[in-house]
Amino acid sequence: MWLLELHAGVPTHALGGLVDVVERHVVAGRAPQATVILDHLTEPGFSHRLRKAPPEFRALLEHAPDIAVTFLARICAVLVASVADPDTWSVQHLSQATVDLPPTILEALRARLAADPFLGDSPEAAALCVAPYPELRYDAAEGALDVVIPSGAAPTSWRAWTGDAPEQVLVAADEAAVVPVTSALRECVLINLDNGARRAIPVVLPNDPIVLFAPDGRVMSRHRTLPAGEVLALVPKDATFTGTGRRKVHVVESHAGPWDGWQLRILDLSGHRELTVKRDGRPGTTRRVRPAESPSIELPEPLPGIATRDGDPVYGERPLVDLPAHEGDDVKHWRVRVRRAGRLDWLVDYPWQAEDYITSADPFDGVDGPLLGTYEIVVSDSYALDLRRVAVIAEGLDAAHDPAVRLPAADGLAESTTELTADGGLEIGDADLAFGPGEAEKIVTATAGDDSLELVVRPPHALVRMERAGVPAAWQTALPVIDVEASDHRRIALHVPGATDVSFALLDDDLDILREWESDGHAGTEFALATRQIADAARRLVRGTLVAIIADADGETDETPIASVVRGAREQAPEPSTPIVPVVDDLTAAWMALDAAQADEAQTPAEEAPTGPAGAPAVEMLTADSTAALVALGDSPVSPRRVPSLLIRSGLAEQAFAPSDRASASHPNPFVGCTIAMSAIVDPTATDRDEIQSYLTTRGGDELLRLLATGRMSDPRTGVLDRNVMAVEAMPREQVDMLFEHFWLVPGPVLDLDMRTSATIDAFHHRMEWMADPISLEAPKHVNTMLRDVRRSSPEMYDLIAARNEALDGVDTGANPWMLLSMQSMAFAAIARLQAHGCLKKGGMTDEGRAMWATLADYFPGMVSADILIANAVAVRAAALAAAK
Repeated sequence: MWLLELHAGVPTHALGGLVDVVERHVVAGRAPQATVILDHLTEPGFSHRLRKAPPEFRALLEHAPDIAVTFLARICAVLVASVADPDTWSVQHLSQATVDLPPTILEALRARLAADPFLGDSPEAAALCVAPYPELRYDAAEGALDVVIPSGAAPTSWRAWTGDAPEQVLVAADEAAVVPVTSALRECVLINLDNGARRAIPVVLPNDPIVLFAPDGRVMSRHRTLPAGEVLALVPKDATFTGTGRRKVHVVESHAGPWDGWQLRILDLSGHRELTVKRDGRPGTTRRVRPAESPSIELPEPLPGIATRDGDPVYGERPLVDLPAHEGDDVKHWRVRVRRAGRLDWLVDYPWQAEDYITSADPFDGVDGPLLGTYEIVVSDSYALDLRRVAVIAEGLDAAHDPAVRLPAADGLAESTTELTADGGLEIGDADLAFGPGEAEKIVTATAGDDSLELVVRPPHALVRMERAGVPAAWQTALPVIDVEASDHRRIALHVPGATDVSFALLDDDLDILREWESDGHAGTEFALATRQIADAARRLVRGTLVAIIADADGETDETPIASVVRGAREQAPEPSTPIVPVVDDLTAAWMALDAAQADEAQTPAEEAPTGPAGAPAVEMLTADSTAALVALGDSPVSPRRVPSLLIRSGLAEQAFAPSDRASASHPNPFVGCTIAMSAIVDPTATDRDEIQSYLTTRGGDELLRLLATGRMSDPRTGVLDRNVMAVEAMPREQVDMLFEHFWLVPGPVLDLDMRTSATIDAFHHRMEWMADPISLEAPKHVNTMLRDVRRSSPEMYDLIAARNEALDGVDTGANPWMLLSMQSMAFAAIARLQAHGCLKKGGMTDEGRAMWATLADYFPGMVSADILIANAVAVRAAALAAAK
């Protein structure tokens, strides 16, 4: 009987529990969408979340996932509409004609809303039902993956983690902001600085490294069935695909992806009922593919450079509905419906009879053009199967941009023009647009009869980002300035839609080439170069220009200036295209000041440089509340590669961290989050222990949990510099990277073997820079003095260091002293974290040792941060055991 109930969807007695799940999800600040709810409930590693859903719904999700997702989506739509537009979507207006739910479920939902309105006691949560959410979108015209932050009635400030360091973004009123996702990461996290609301957008799961896109560029949830045709997939270049019966899936086309080492592949799923991505023979999630006899809604190509104020793509033609061929003597009908988004009444509700061939139907059949606005299109044949799509249509509109991609110029972007054409009764307020150097977008209004729609015209263009110590970095359209005499040099990056390769050249005042470089960093269409080498090459220049030579997929090249090179008297930096929110938080300002001081110290002779935290600015503020300071460091615009060094220089690496609700199970920077979560997981009074442990597992890794439980690793000799490294010492960097690229293509937990190996290979590449530093000669002697203190204080910690020494058996460390780096890094981390937790019986971190360790972190940030986490786990465990006695 219970299984028969499931055939009707969610049993009525379980509906209340399911609505409670949705309500808790929204009150927590997450999007009230079915796939977002399921992504959260079923996130790998967080199995405890799904247990909060009614068992009947869990059974339906397991045995009939398509039905479960469909019903949850329809229930969510009704719940949200009842709050967002209560007059239109009132209980008395919910009927079979307006809501696609079985009569029993619909009646139960009506009764629930009449007795207990959705989010009735939480006006703040109710506001989320009318607020658009940031979302991930692939822009085919620019070849970029972006986070679109939608518009609002008032300006909003956001902190966005979409790649390296978090950016602070100001979104103007009634305008959307687009932030590029510049590297593969588990999730993009955005925090509204005005109200503290947190938005997390899943991107790549380590064990399921694939991102699939719908025709409009939106990400297709892993909970939705895929079309039985072509789909666009973003995957690591070493990924393979299997379909039904383990047959290979045909790859129609492959293109470079937006991240280094990733590809965009068009897959043909015809003849398959499932799709699985594999790396190293390990399968990811198996996704369902619709039966061959399934309809599809075919969207036209979106208009390039045209979007709504919320960032939605705009289509100049009507979508079509392809109805599949039907074999058999019975008659099959498809129900095709269309209505304006948010409305109750259907503009079209028409049955189409299936033929023995594919039928291409106009879903707007009978509706006079031109169409203008946002429309919901639904194709269904039963409650168990339907296909829905929301599209913004400006029928008859077309756009032509000249040039196709705007490049940087001396005073901003290169000038461009856009010609808008409209026919069929559609009218455009300003059809001929001219964009000056300082103009990235313009607003035009399209009208058709009584309907109007504001459109954002934003021709594809390049972006430049300059990283300086102590200064937030953001993408901008105008040329930044590189001061030859400045000490804050970091990196300059260029993002160019459609670019396949970029090299750089330094020109003097006569436009003669002084020096050329290949990119030393590449992530999809982003290309970077360290600015220190530019400044070194420009020592004799008064003024010069850094130019980029850009190659596209057709083999064509173009040249454009991307920075002005000056000497002294730094010019005013131009305004970024995405404005930066002023840094007003005292802790953040202190970290930025310390970052700038660190850059100055790098240019100061060693005998003049301060050796301890006392010489740094505002250190007292940073050490007053170590946990708050660590969270502020993770939130600051400081690059993650500089976080370990700053933590050490401030003295914070020698302090303990207390549990914090703000970061213990959610911080986007896993180094920060795991450091604090370790203190929380051993605290017997901590709440949400399941959530904290899941965070530690998914962001830290199984090794981190093993260290907390036993004080030991499964094999501490792995992922470090060992005798096998000597086999690649004579190889060029490109060959080494090719051998080890597998380890860094897909981001995993920070202490997984892949991530530790990747950090070690990065250290291997910078070994000669370390050996050229005089501190490298003093470090071995200092480490030897610390080992005695570690041994008498913590046998477990000493064993980790000794294991790294064992891994060097047969290596001539006298001839290759850099091979000791893994052991030295662990020794410094051991002393600091044992001292922080009161477990160090003798000795401690000296000013000299701190300076050495901080310099080590400058060269090898990935290795140092991993070792701090390892040492912290051992020390946290030891302190907890001591406290329990």
